Amino acid sequence: MKRKYFTFELKAFLLNPKNIGLIILTIVLALYFGLISAPNHHVIESVDYYKIRSEYRNYSVFLKHSEKEIEQARQPGMHYTPSDGAVAAVKTYPQVLKDDRMCLKSIKTQNWRQYVKYSMRWHQFIDYQIFYNADKNFLYPREYSSGLNYILDGHHGYSRTVYFYRGLLKSKANLNQNVIEERTALQRLQQSLQGWTVLVLLITVCFFAADVVTNDQKYRTVLKNIPLGKGTILWLKTAVVEVVVFFDFVLAFLVTILCLSPRYGLGSLNLQTTYYTGQTKVPFVTLTLGQYFCEFLMFALIIVLIAIRLTILLSLIFRNDYVAGSLSSLLVVSAKVLYFSSGMGYVYPFLKKLPMTYFTIGDSLTGNLAYLMSSPNWGFEAGILSLLICLAIIEICLLLSSKSRHIPVVR
Repeated sequence: MKRKYFTFELKAFLLNPKNIGLIILTIVLALYFGLISAPNHHVIESVDYYKIRSEYRNYSVFLKHSEKEIEQARQPGMHYTPSDGAVAAVKTYPQVLKDDRMCLKSIKTQNWRQYVKYSMRWHQFIDYQIFYNADKNFLYPREYSSGLNYILDGHHGYSRTVYFYRGLLKSKANLNQNVIEERTALQRLQQSLQGWTVLVLLITVCFFAADVVTNDQKYRTVLKNIPLGKGTILWLKTAVVEVVVFFDFVLAFLVTILCLSPRYGLGSLNLQTTYYTGQTKVPFVTLTLGQYFCEFLMFALIIVLIAIRLTILLSLIFRNDYVAGSLSSLLVVSAKVLYFSSGMGYVYPFLKKLPMTYFTIGDSLTGNLAYLMSSPNWGFEAGILSLLICLAIIEICLLLSSKSRHIPVVR
């Protein structure tokens, strides 16, 4: 009987025009990402031969000018103090020019490991000069910050680049320009699985599940005589939604991979990515993409189950699929809308315990959430505990509703 009921629910679910529309929408979004969004993604730390060459020439000219300025100031009878910029340039530019020269040579010969080595040294040296020595001859890329935290955001971005490059040097993966710029299919997918991308996918899950209870009104006379408990029926409905969501997301994943791989390469699960720890001495650690995607799947399975079960619970209470889908969607985006953009985590650390905080998934697994909230350890361990507690509370509420005669599945 369970198998027959599951098959009946699955068939009704797949023939539902709303669900067909959501599946098509997901595929369209995957196509948009693979064909338009990802190819047009701006890489801040791009491998740009002409940009490096231009920088090398400009620095060389300024260094020569600075050396002449200092030399003139040392002439007998000259009461002249060279500018701070000239003094700093004489101390720092030789190292920068050496690294630039090696980067240019590496690009020409396509010796990508050598490029990563000297580019890492360049970023580390420049970051130290800006952040610790307040050297005004150097600037962070403006793309790292659009607010008032220019120095902190720039330091965070350069530190992340240094640790990412260090991870590439330690790995045995084949390096090329697309890998260094994180343009391969798996790398771009990893970077995109945070923020609104994940939230939009979760909203589709909520609306997938919104009418699995209320649609039973159409088959009231048939379903009232099914010899299955209320709890069993709700779990079978949950299983139907999970199966369809799984295949929908796998299809979207395959569409994205097929769009990006021919142009940028698939990448490898052995490639390194970074996690922000929030610690002063070691601000970042590296992990493989394989480790990242395993943690992501664990988060995703729990969060999708939360979204489905919560929507079903709301459907039982309100008996309206639009209300259930809307309320669960509002809960999904609540953290992003209410306090992610406000920088309130340091002021209100209890937000770390709220499950909605971790719904963007990728922000937790990269440590971006910890940086955004100015608080370390907002990562996998804290998130998984909070999510499991949330799921347990929802299950208790569903258990109580299944025992209540006042909340039937079919009215």
